Amino acid sequence: MIEALQIIREWGPWGLLLLVFIFVVTNPEKAERVGGWFLGLFSWSSKGIRHRSIKLKLQGQVSSFARSIDTEVKGSMPYNMTLNFIKEIDRAELDPNKKTVIVCIKDRGSGDRNLTHAMIAFCPLGVVPQARPYLDIAMNEGISITATRKFLNYLKHYSALQYLYNEVVPVRARETPGLDDFCRVFDVLDENGLFTRVVLQEIRDFGARIETRYPEESHAAEATKFVNYVYQVATRPEGEEMLDIGYLGRYIATAFVLIGTREAMLHRGPTLYLNHIRRLRDAGFEKAYLAARGAPKNEAEPSLSIKMAERVSYLAERAKLAKRGRDSRYYATTRDRITRLHALIEMNIIPST
Repeated sequence: MIEALQIIREWGPWGLLLLVFIFVVTNPEKAERVGGWFLGLFSWSSKGIRHRSIKLKLQGQVSSFARSIDTEVKGSMPYNMTLNFIKEIDRAELDPNKKTVIVCIKDRGSGDRNLTHAMIAFCPLGVVPQARPYLDIAMNEGISITATRKFLNYLKHYSALQYLYNEVVPVRARETPGLDDFCRVFDVLDENGLFTRVVLQEIRDFGARIETRYPEESHAAEATKFVNYVYQVATRPEGEEMLDIGYLGRYIATAFVLIGTREAMLHRGPTLYLNHIRRLRDAGFEKAYLAARGAPKNEAEPSLSIKMAERVSYLAERAKLAKRGRDSRYYATTRDRITRLHALIEMNIIPST
């Protein structure tokens, strides 16, 4: 801020123009939102200005959200959005050169409706686009609805959320059998912090592996079975052993290593978990997520389970069992309705020679 004032003081109007130029180049999404707000002051004067105001604001909002998710999971939402108003049915197309999804929607005369339908039209090409041809129709719709819900929550746009729940989802659920089930599953996974960090990441990689293949029913079945496995992990009772050590499909070979009870950690230490990673490697798994739950929010006590997850990840890498990947720390609400700190450490398993 001080440096900016010095530039304006020394360069005068040219300094101000330079700062504006730097802001637009480095923050295009925010610049669009500011431009949309400014034009909104004059939206009463003509329909063209109103559309331009809405266009800039929605483009900025969707693109900012996409960038935030893509920063968390690279490649999950890789595109910005360009919005156009049309009189026909909603549609979208991809401009790969500009890395932009061109969304065309009808003007529904309401900010809530335009915002919701713009995001829903954006999602099939904007969220894990490489995997979409290989997924079940209901799963595709469920991803789009969940991403739209997250987007509206991101904006704290609660009236648009009501429109989504009360008018959009019921219509789409009638048209797409199984959509309700996927929405409920993804809602639980999102509450547990696993929708973006695990599901979107693994579905992204799944799509990248088979993007040259012709879509088959087996592809959709594999993605669905994997999501069901992650749901079982998220909803397991505290301390209960999982019957499946992971999901081992043709293209997805991923497991969770759950850091367990205090007694197990104290008596067996990291050996228990390192042996489990060896078991996964020998069975042909390619990736594991070390998952640990910590103390409730606002409590400063150290977390034995999270420290154990960190130790296991470093020991596994030292033993050349797996290579550490993304390490996520986030708060999520557990089955006991307590918001706790969670650790999720991605481990890429090294095949045995």
